[in-house]
Amino acid sequence: MLKKAPLFSLLALSILGQAQTVLHESAPYTSEHQQLVTALIQSLTPKVETPAVIFPDGWENWNTVENYTFGKDRGSLPMIADLEALHPFFRDKISQLITICKAKGIELALVETYRTHAKQNEYKSMGKKYTRSGGGHSKHQYGLAVDVVPIVDSIAQWDDTKLWKKVGTVGEQLGLRWGGRWRNPYDPGHFEWTGGLSSYHLSNGLQPHLPKSYNNPCLEEELATLNEGWQAWEVEQATIARKPLASAKTN
Repeated sequence: MLKKAPLFSLLALSILGQAQTVLHESAPYTSEHQQLVTALIQSLTPKVETPAVIFPDGWENWNTVENYTFGKDRGSLPMIADLEALHPFFRDKISQLITICKAKGIELALVETYRTHAKQNEYKSMGKKYTRSGGGHSKHQYGLAVDVVPIVDSIAQWDDTKLWKKVGTVGEQLGLRWGGRWRNPYDPGHFEWTGGLSSYHLSNGLQPHLPKSYNNPCLEEELATLNEGWQAWEVEQATIARKPLASAKTN
């Protein structure tokens, strides 16, 4: 809330304004006079503090998980598993998903959030049971998809269909698209939100239309910071992915 200027400050500004007019009409009126009057007015003008913008952690601090962490072969490249790597609106939805499930006694672990083109291509090379989409054609590449898994007694429950239905129901109630509705491939740990946009739209630079009720004054700054982090990870994993090929050519 903005503070009102004290009455004496307003009166002083009014008097100074009148005095400045008189000085303009009087002679001599030098630039030094103008500087003094301007400095005095600025000193009496109430200052409004701008709230500090808090950005997500740097990309190098994002959490990652290694292959087989959750009992499945997910390729050699590390998986980014950090909420801060997601689009801000979608991040809030996934936070709600995790919180609501926890209240229902279901612990969810993040398996993967943002996914680089190199990681997507690695999945594609592993066969159709993983994905049919190459780099740039997954919602993960735009921070709008996530993979999770329920954990019971420290063990990932990939095959508990009843548990998945409970998780999927919560996600759909939050307006998320659930991979458990898909037949080929059936992907119950996958949730996404794109505001109705396809991967084609996203790859051409379109941004999802956010609900009017969503209010984030720092959205543009956060997205700019996210893009920097995404690009840094793209370079990082593309470099790692090329290393085996480079060594093979050398040999």
